[in-house]
Amino acid sequence: MAEFCLECWNRINETDDDAKKYVISKDLWLCEGCAEFKPVIIAERKYYYLRKLRVVLFPVHLFCLIVYLLWRILLLPYLLWDCHRNKQ
Repeated sequence: MAEFCLECWNRINETDDDAKKYVISKDLWLCEGCAEFKPVIIAERKYYYLRKLRVVLFPVHLFCLIVYLLWRILLLPYLLWDCHRNKQ
């Protein structure tokens, strides 16, 4: 597999990605683009875009959690009554 540093990767693919999108090595490896020893890209991070959407989805998730908890609290007396009725 070819190993490229982030600068060469962006230049080859004509992108402007930041380092957060990729897993980058801690050791120095020979970059095949510029032939210098630099940290190279190992792999692309999984769920990169979902992590970015977390800021948008967090309020929705929190709202749904609160509604669910309120629904369970409102349903609790009925469930207790139904359980007691079925025992008899």
